[in-house]
Amino acid sequence: MTSPVTIGCRRLWAVAACLLGSLSFVPASHAESIKIGAPIPITGPYSSDGGVMDRGERLAIDELNAQGGLLGQKLEYSVFDIGDLTPDKLQAAATDLVERKNVQVLINGYGGMGPDIPAFCPYPIPYINNDATSNVVELMEKMKCKSIFMGSDVDINYGRITFQQLMSLGYEFPNKKLAIIAGPYDWEINATKGAREVAEKLGWEVVVNEQVPYDTKEWSGILSKIRAANPSLIYMELLDPASVNAMISQFHDNPSKQSVLYAGYSASVPAFNEIIKTGAADGVLGMTLSAQRPDDKGRAFAEKWRQKYNEEPPLSVAAQIYDEVMLWAAAVNKAGSATDYNAIAAALRDNPYDGITGVVKFNDQQYVTSSDETVPTQLLQVQGDGVKQVMIGTKKNVAFQTPPWIK
Repeated sequence: MTSPVTIGCRRLWAVAACLLGSLSFVPASHAESIKIGAPIPITGPYSSDGGVMDRGERLAIDELNAQGGLLGQKLEYSVFDIGDLTPDKLQAAATDLVERKNVQVLINGYGGMGPDIPAFCPYPIPYINNDATSNVVELMEKMKCKSIFMGSDVDINYGRITFQQLMSLGYEFPNKKLAIIAGPYDWEINATKGAREVAEKLGWEVVVNEQVPYDTKEWSGILSKIRAANPSLIYMELLDPASVNAMISQFHDNPSKQSVLYAGYSASVPAFNEIIKTGAADGVLGMTLSAQRPDDKGRAFAEKWRQKYNEEPPLSVAAQIYDEVMLWAAAVNKAGSATDYNAIAAALRDNPYDGITGVVKFNDQQYVTSSDETVPTQLLQVQGDGVKQVMIGTKKNVAFQTPPWIK
């Protein structure tokens, strides 16, 4: 996941943030409550997931407070709207949450996929995210961020994994022709790059390769190319549900008859369900890197979510952000303090957390290598005339259904 910010801009902000942080941060003293800061996108293009992040954090915090809090202290929760994830929004979040409100931890689902690192790295408090991009890991290493932890794998690996999973669905693709559609930023570019790497090793040919901007409403030109090439797989990553839904709707009206359509992460976010026209998405595939596992823990979490919010937990970041709060709480308990940040970071590094998304085990670069044992990548498919995504695959007991437009 990423935001419209250039690497050059990120580097400038890294310098500015380091100077600002070193001059103005004052560590929190012992208080009667422990404060959690949530820099999340409440408004803007990522607000659909932002609302899920907020509900996930509140569910975990309310649960911990009902159990007596953490180390005998109540948890308080502060949200800062980072909107479109630009560097100025992230720096403002750091100033408000860390310097003014003295939070002891920062937790979000994703927070800029780049500008969040220079904004938060200068402070010793933990920052736990699910940015899932390679550039974030590079920035963490360059800036020597000891208290930033990414609870996911990186974009290029997700592309490799999901393509392999698509090849393992038990479906016989009629040809080895692949169409790729990517958005303009790190997550989309690198995820499709990873998929292409695996595809070409398996003998696939890329017959359509398009990069599109956000807010793309007219897809007739690209769809004409796809229909002419008639690939058996369309692999798409574009973190803009409105654009993805426009593409799916126009594809549905006149599909290429052999093409399985994979719509990437956007197929898991709530906005996908809210704006797609009825029936248009039946058979469309997607992925999530942060949903609950289909086991007793995952089902118990889903029931908690239903009881609190009267809805099914979204498959995007609901379970993952709940796990982030809980794994931080476990590290605080291990450290015996919410403000001994070195001890908390050591506890996060040294103690894998068995959560509802999987085992969160940070590697030496302080992110998680996705596998069946750790936090697994999960394919999903819309099945039926409505918009209901289900997890699919050999281990999910739900089979892939051939899309209705493929005869």
